Amino acid sequence: MCSLLVKRTAIIISSVLVILIIVLAAFYSINVVHSKPAVTERKVLFWYDPMSPNTKFDKPGKSPFMDMDLLPKYADEESAGGVTRPGVRIDATQTQNLGMRTEKVRMGKLTYAQTLPANVSFNEYQFVIVQSRAEGFIEKVYPLTVGDKVKKATPLIELTIPQWVEAQSEYLLLTTTGGTATQVEGVLERLRLDGMPEEDIQQLRKTKTIQTHFTLRAPIDGVITAFALRTGMNITKDSVVAQIQGMDPVWISAALPESVAYLIKDSSQFTVQVPAYPDKNFKVQKWNTLPSVDTATRTLQVRLQVDNHDELLKPGMNASLTLTTQSPEMLLIPSQAVIDTGSEQRVITLNAEGRFVPKVIKIFHESQQETAVSAGLSAGESVVINGLFLIDSEANIAGALDNMRHDNAAMADVTPPSSAATQQ
Repeated sequence: MCSLLVKRTAIIISSVLVILIIVLAAFYSINVVHSKPAVTERKVLFWYDPMSPNTKFDKPGKSPFMDMDLLPKYADEESAGGVTRPGVRIDATQTQNLGMRTEKVRMGKLTYAQTLPANVSFNEYQFVIVQSRAEGFIEKVYPLTVGDKVKKATPLIELTIPQWVEAQSEYLLLTTTGGTATQVEGVLERLRLDGMPEEDIQQLRKTKTIQTHFTLRAPIDGVITAFALRTGMNITKDSVVAQIQGMDPVWISAALPESVAYLIKDSSQFTVQVPAYPDKNFKVQKWNTLPSVDTATRTLQVRLQVDNHDELLKPGMNASLTLTTQSPEMLLIPSQAVIDTGSEQRVITLNAEGRFVPKVIKIFHESQQETAVSAGLSAGESVVINGLFLIDSEANIAGALDNMRHDNAAMADVTPPSSAATQQ
């Protein structure tokens, strides 16, 4: 009797445990089924190819551009609590694999150093044309030709000019017959205006003797660039006896980008070298920029006047002109951080929330892998300097740049209260 009671009790307890297990299992199963969709379901906006982010697809599959699967773009990636946040967030693993780096925007001076091709030419301020200024004929031509160097007072030709002989006779007649001082000086001045050399006029006054042969001499040191007369030729008052170009100093000319013209302050910023003398620097006396811009190349012509005492610089030589200067203090970023689309320039910044925000900037100038920014950034911001393709693609997909432009336009359209009050 006792053993039968024990058996019944055991059966009852076992049945209760089984029922309890079944109830718990059913409860767990129901909760899991109802909770799963809330955890795993994410709304897909579209699918895209990271290599062509502007093209969107309405279903998954293979990219028609690359042999890779399309990636989903989820609705909850760009908003939280119904508030859209600027920029995009990139998976930390991807940024680490790319070795993504950032640098701070800083204030500093942009160092501009550029070597420009240049050429050596004659100094046009030292250019003379020798003429007789009266008709006559050539008695002798000294052995000179184009390209010869001459010193000042080097004889060029000897000639006879009847007009000068006649004026000398008139001078001697006035001095011997008691002509007035005004008449005598008038004749001498006429000889000067007719081109008679001053040394011959002084010799006439001293010796009181008529001269029939006259020597024309080089008025400056330089190189003969034109000399075509021959012995026995007639010469008119318009005939060119010789053209002479000075060799010290010479001009060095180069085309300078118009964007850096404002940086030139003094001649010490220029260094001149020529291939023939690579170890020698030439002193720049002065410089100036020509008043017009080449419309094809958008460059200014800069002209330097350079010492050439030893005449190492020859007109026609190639030269290199190095310009070294610094800009005023301005915002600087690495040039590799700039994305240039042709129509605009932008950078990717990293904000305090760890999101990558694209920003349109205005570039002032670029030199030596540094870019000066005039608008769009502020000192201390972090800009991405590598891995830009991935982030820029994500920003295009998310429409972050369009949102930013829309926000800026909306702010520009809002009239400040103070302005509205003033208008009223």
